[in-house]
This record gives sequence, C-alpha cells and structure tokens, in this order.
Amino acid sequence: MTRLLAAHLTRAVPWWPFAVAVLLALLVQVPVLQAESQLGMTVIGLRLAAAVLGAAAGFALPDLMAATVITPVARWRRQWLRLAILLVPAMLVWGLIYVGVRSTGGVGETWPAGFVILQAAVCGLLPVAAAAVGARYRPEATGVLFGPTVQGVVLVGTLFFSDQSSPWPIPVSNGWTAAQWCWPFALVLILATLLLANRETPARSIGARHAARRPLHP
Repeated sequence: MTRLLAAHLTRAVPWWPFAVAVLLALLVQVPVLQAESQLGMTVIGLRLAAAVLGAAAGFALPDLMAATVITPVARWRRQWLRLAILLVPAMLVWGLIYVGVRSTGGVGETWPAGFVILQAAVCGLLPVAAAAVGARYRPEATGVLFGPTVQGVVLVGTLFFSDQSSPWPIPVSNGWTAAQWCWPFALVLILATLLLANRETPARSIGARHAARRPLHP
C-alpha cells in the first residue's frame, strides 16, 4: 500500500516550486565561484540554497483532500511520504552543491563543515516545519505559505543582532559564542515541531470541519 500511495503522491505534489528552487540554489552559487575570498561567500551561498530548497519542499505538505475525504492511510504516514518526495531530492541537490563549491578550493583548512551543515539544516527545515503547522490547521494550498513567511520573519529578526550576539558568523578557534549555540537547540525545536505537526488529526477536529461546511437550515 505504501508503494502505491507513494506513486500517487509523487504525481499529486507540486513539482514546480522544487524546479524553481533548484534553479535559484544554483544561481546563488555564481557569486561564490567568482569571489576572491570564498569562505564567507560560500557559507552564505549554502545557507541560501538550503533555505530555498527547504521552502520548496514544504509545498508538498498541504493535503487538499484531507478535509473532505477519509482515507484508510494514517495522516502521519501520508504527510511523511509527501515530505520525503520533495525533501529527499532537495537534500541531494544541496549535497551536490556543497561538494561542488567545496571542491572549488579557496576555503582552506578552516572550513567548518559541521557548523555549515548545521546552519543549512536549520535554514532548510525551518520553513518545512512551519509549512507542516500551516498544513495541519489549514489544509488548503495557502497553508504552505506559513513556511516562507516564518522563514522570512526569523531571517530579518536575526539580522538585527551583531557581533557576539549574532548567530551567523563562523565560529573561531576559541569556541562557539552563546548565540552560535542556538543553532543545535533550534534544530531540535524544529524537528519536534515537525513531528507534532505531522501527527494524526483528532477525529473530533475533522468532524468539526465537516460540520462547519454544512449549510445551516432554519
């Protein structure tokens, strides 16, 4: 059943956001390849690539038939299958970009691989978790817009911090700052949010939505 469902969902999820995200993820690497000092530009390019690919993966989560059709497959299984269909290719694309820009040289032996991957995971999964919350409470196509919205608000908010209070700078040799330690905690929080958002919807909530759609008769 899972194989048949995966084949059906592969045709059902929108692929155009993923195609646009792949194009954008590749385009933002052009300044990286042209930069003289590549470490800073490379990290920025990888963050942006993860952000756009994650935002595109979230478009797989809205289940437009969830509020009107009862299926024998649990919601959590459908949601994780939907997410895997776009998130796994997004991770593969980001991995190829990572290998490509890393192999171009110029980053030196100080390349902070673990920190870069951690940042990319947070940047990519944040819009996915937010989109999962939006899809849970608003299974229409517009529910997924909660993902990019939260992503943009968090990005703009972190830009107001500077120096030691900013989470964005690469860690130096004497260790991470308190702001940089927010990244692993943020990843745990995002994963927990994603797990909770993809749970089965309570039956009474489904019944309430159906009741709300029925016309009232005098």
